[in-house]
Amino acid sequence: MVTNAQPRVLVVDDEPQMRKVLADALQSKLSQVSTADCAESAAGLIRKGDVDVVLLDVYMPGASGLELLDQANRGKWDAAFILISGTPVMDGVISAMRLHAADFLTKPVRAQALHDSINKAYESLMRTRESRIYQIGLETTLQERSRELQQALVLMESNYSETLMSLTTALDAREHATCAHSYRVRAYTSYMAELLHYPVEDLRNLHNAALLHDIGKIGIPDSILLKPGKLSAEETEVMKQHPVIGEEMLNNIPFLRPSASIIRHHHERFDGRGYPDNLAGEEIPLGARIFALADTLDAMTSSRCYRESPGFEAVRSEVSRGMGTQFDPEIARVFLEVPERAWKGIREGVELAYESNLWSTSRQAESLRAKLQLMH
Repeated sequence: MVTNAQPRVLVVDDEPQMRKVLADALQSKLSQVSTADCAESAAGLIRKGDVDVVLLDVYMPGASGLELLDQANRGKWDAAFILISGTPVMDGVISAMRLHAADFLTKPVRAQALHDSINKAYESLMRTRESRIYQIGLETTLQERSRELQQALVLMESNYSETLMSLTTALDAREHATCAHSYRVRAYTSYMAELLHYPVEDLRNLHNAALLHDIGKIGIPDSILLKPGKLSAEETEVMKQHPVIGEEMLNNIPFLRPSASIIRHHHERFDGRGYPDNLAGEEIPLGARIFALADTLDAMTSSRCYRESPGFEAVRSEVSRGMGTQFDPEIARVFLEVPERAWKGIREGVELAYESNLWSTSRQAESLRAKLQLMH
């Protein structure tokens, strides 16, 4: 934008004598006054950005002043227009106002009235320009802030992923026998959540909870956690504390806090005989009820050092028996409708990703730890 102490005025009139009279009247106070004898010549000067205020005769051969003003409106030309006529008619005045003319003057025009009209039009034009510059600056600032926010979100996402990775690595270092268990359970849970139309805004929290459901086992003594045989009653009670420990751990990590409730209740039963709080039915968070099926599926289709995998048919039998007792019957019904090949496909995909993303990360630790990442 060109900012001038005085407006640059263009006088457009097909009569040479009138152009001279108007130009002479303006040049007594303004230093930048130019003239044009038709609308076509004026249009070229205005489009170049050399004009602030246009004194425009309404009736001229060729394109009229109103036609030029209409062209200026459609082209969003950066100038103010004052229309002048020796024989004004009401329709012409109304048309000028509709086309956003700054003023409409009648010939002959008194010098003071001419200067007042030009000054008023120029002040209005400058306010419009300032508003436009402000809006452009605002939009630029918003774009810059949006880019900064996006960069921050990317960084935050990276930090979140690293936190999840560290927690999963720490758990895997304690309980090697589970291998990709947490990743398979997350994939099964995610698939079930999609079938059950789980709230989209809560999916991230559910995924995190499924991945970290056993994180509380970090607080269980090795003598119990890694015991190859059956646990005693006392040891079982200690093991039952891992959902509570897991909840406490996630509550200390702000972005994981929304997942803490699901982790606390992932061992509850639909009939209220689970732990740690003996919740029943819909008292149990929906995510935990979905997770119960996914966890059972993975546990029964994975071999352990103390038993072979019972297989998919055994899973179906177990879920059928547990409908309404261990499992939410509606969720169990949806689970049983999923063909075996779908579950096997999910498992194979997870294990392939697990193997391809397994690498050593702990140079400073006493022993190497496996670090896992499942790319979506």
